[in-house]
Amino acid sequence: MKNFLKKLADAGWRPHTGQSAYLNSTARFRVLACGRRWGKTDAAAAEIAGRIVTRESGKQIAIAPTLAQAYLVFDRVKWMLGAAGVICVASVSPYPSLRVSVPGTQQVVHILDARSGHTAKNLRGQGADHILMDEAAYMPESLITETVMPMLAASGGRMTLISTPFGRNHFYRFFQLGERGANEFWSRAGHSSENPLVEKQFLETQRDLLTDQAFRTEYLAEFLDSTSTVFGYRYLQDALCAPLVKKGKISVGIDWARHRDYTAAVAVRGTTMQAEVVRVDAWNGMSWSQIISRTAAFAKDVCAWNLTCDGTGIGDSVTEFLQKSLPGIPLNYVVFGNRNKSALIGDLAWMLEKGRLRLPADIELLREMEAYTATRLGSTTKYAAHSGHDDRVCALALACEGLPNAGGVKITGKERK
Repeated sequence: MKNFLKKLADAGWRPHTGQSAYLNSTARFRVLACGRRWGKTDAAAAEIAGRIVTRESGKQIAIAPTLAQAYLVFDRVKWMLGAAGVICVASVSPYPSLRVSVPGTQQVVHILDARSGHTAKNLRGQGADHILMDEAAYMPESLITETVMPMLAASGGRMTLISTPFGRNHFYRFFQLGERGANEFWSRAGHSSENPLVEKQFLETQRDLLTDQAFRTEYLAEFLDSTSTVFGYRYLQDALCAPLVKKGKISVGIDWARHRDYTAAVAVRGTTMQAEVVRVDAWNGMSWSQIISRTAAFAKDVCAWNLTCDGTGIGDSVTEFLQKSLPGIPLNYVVFGNRNKSALIGDLAWMLEKGRLRLPADIELLREMEAYTATRLGSTTKYAAHSGHDDRVCALALACEGLPNAGGVKITGKERK
């Protein structure tokens, strides 16, 4: 590994203190909680590439909530192997896969596959020498315990769990095993400041902009919980494993941008009895005409049955322009007053708690939901993100508002304008 790291250093990459601690760990199960911009992608890639360079053969799998995210590690591994002078053959269909052969032959001795956590059923029965779970806190616990760990049983292979904390869920429990010195477990928390490329001024600005809890979670990698959280961690985790909904009408919710916010669009398929989020998107930095065009394209792409938009402020007029771009698709809007917003969020929380909504492993959506809080102000309750944005949460609530009722389920009525 030392020779490999020297070649990377010659190519311009050197591990910082925290990354070195991770790479030097010999534990079978490693759990690394990192702040944002800590450098977990590079650390994970260096471990994978290092095993390819220093071992005669092996199979490794990099799993992330989405295939696009798994590809980030995959792409970095390719660069590191190139820096070390290792020739590899990479393909991207049906999923990213890398092969290293004995020089001058076609005998494959190393395999790296990048997979999405949503393809767990296709992973069963496979074996591996090392499996990386990137953003492990945002993937179902059952994927780790029921799919990944059995894949290592025959090989005696290693498992790496890397993530930004997400409350005190299963990732926290795995982290505690390393903290307690449990057999074969190692854990470490890495503050964003360990990365020398992260400027101190940037962190101070983030500390001023975010709440204390958000800053400690996102940049100090602390495991925190909140009594004011609207969507409980357990329900969010359960929603990642809720039943698939392969048929049904698609309801789209739109939360329009304001100032520096994002316009968010969420598509949900099914009914109030059982539904599944099938697509999430968000964008900013556009003119209103561009936003309307992109929103209309989103609705057409998912074959929307109806749309429910935020009609607060400018959202009223923007929704009317959108209707002209989508003739024939029913379009409603809801004004986010305290009573309407309370009912919308309450219905969304109810669907989660009853196991009626399946969520995708979309990290930004899950982060917004984890950060969404209810604060009591006299006789009213204020719903909002305690840090960052809540655009995706609002769009999701609006999409669920547009779902058809089924099975006698009564959804609270909202006042419309």
